[in-house]
Amino acid sequence: MMGAVVAALAAACAVVALLLPGDAIRPDWPDLDGVLVAAALAAVALLALGKSRASWRTGLGLATAAAAWAVYCLVGDLRSGTPGSSTGVLAVAAVVAVGAAALTLDRSRRWPAVPLVVVLAAGTVTAVTVVPGLPVRSVTADPAPAAPLADHVSGDPWSWTSPTGVREVVAAGTGVAVAGQGGDITALDGPTGAVRWTYARPGAHVRALVATPDRALLLASFAPGGGRDTGSHHLVVLDAFTGAAVHDGLLDEVLGDADQLAPTAGVLPKTVYQGEDDFRIEAVDLRTGAGLWTWSAPDGCDSPFALPASGRDVVLAPLRCDDHIAVLGLDERTGARRWEFRLPVSGPSEKRTDYFLHSSPGGETLSLSLRHTRAAADVLLDARTGAVTSTLDSRVPARVELGPSPLLERTENGETLSASVGNGIPVDLAACGSRLAHATTETAYWRLCSGPSGPFLHRQALDSSPALSVPVAWPALAEVAPSLLSGTRRHALVPAPGALVVVRAGATPVLGFP
Repeated sequence: MMGAVVAALAAACAVVALLLPGDAIRPDWPDLDGVLVAAALAAVALLALGKSRASWRTGLGLATAAAAWAVYCLVGDLRSGTPGSSTGVLAVAAVVAVGAAALTLDRSRRWPAVPLVVVLAAGTVTAVTVVPGLPVRSVTADPAPAAPLADHVSGDPWSWTSPTGVREVVAAGTGVAVAGQGGDITALDGPTGAVRWTYARPGAHVRALVATPDRALLLASFAPGGGRDTGSHHLVVLDAFTGAAVHDGLLDEVLGDADQLAPTAGVLPKTVYQGEDDFRIEAVDLRTGAGLWTWSAPDGCDSPFALPASGRDVVLAPLRCDDHIAVLGLDERTGARRWEFRLPVSGPSEKRTDYFLHSSPGGETLSLSLRHTRAAADVLLDARTGAVTSTLDSRVPARVELGPSPLLERTENGETLSASVGNGIPVDLAACGSRLAHATTETAYWRLCSGPSGPFLHRQALDSSPALSVPVAWPALAEVAPSLLSGTRRHALVPAPGALVVVRAGATPVLGFP
């Protein structure tokens, strides 16, 4: 009888496992694997109530098969780098069910029942609390102040070799965070290149690495490995200075690509489809994961999907009504409308309205292009107030995502004919025949260039200072990865606290120019 009681408890525990999260590796949990194991354990409990040894033997065989499959599922989930607690609890229940079935066969031994119940209880608690974090390899650091963003270079560059090929690099904390191909993220100090902290999920793949506009937090999106593309990702929010995980979990509505993560300093906005080309915005607190507010277009209007961008403390929402199209700046903490840029249109607004919206890395400046069959607007906006700081020529778009100084380029058939940066300062195109990457800072336009003698950094000052060229000594590379995570770029040039950092997609060297 005791064996039957323990088997029933194990079956109940398996049912509880079906209600727990499966994380990114099993976003549609309970799936067929879980249901089959739970059904098998329920059958074991029924067979344990039988009168014949044949039914008890059948129960033992069924429990053994269920335990083997549950452990196999658990191992696969752990290797994916993104396990939930569900398969851990299921495996514990199945293993205990084997003991219960064995106890049923030998009814002369009643004492193992209590240890089995203890194992079931302790194993369940352990699986819920420990299993989701088992793949994580983390080394944190003490808080430290950040140097100003690099605007000049001096001294010899430092070099750090990534354990795997580089997938992405972003300015954050006291320097840069580097994502590798092995599910690893490493934070490097800007002035020295020293490793400050690491966070890794071996087996998983980093699908996006994005810093908040104030560079205090990092959003890392992990896709499960093991050849299983579930379409869901595990999002981890890290303190950029210490590497400590401040919040993590599965956010189904957030895609894994970098252009779908557009945080403010404290909020991650999610776009949720409502039907008929209309979306609502839900704001999630980055430090707690709690929902803060929801915004939907007012009656008579809709909010078509646009590539998300955010200001430092405002969430940007597209709006389309019959007599106007607009972009709203919503307060990050309350969702209240702080400002609105409105473009009047005559007649009903058609569904083919286009929004092209980008923000500077610090979230201070926005570039906005609105397209409608009856009207258009190309402007730069102050993200804090929504004030128009510049009206643009549609043929010469402004790139604000490169840094605080916008870059305006006139191109034709993929060739740059002319360019200016900042307040109309002409770019010396001849100084960089083949541009690999570029960025702007407060006082300069930086380019990573390819020349006859090798790659070099070129600095064009935004004042009367002379230009500067610095050689980049990269080891030979037989093959370069297709691109970094944040687009089609094969190279990155990142002005970070204390250093200007350059990388190549798929290569292991990371170079910093203090």
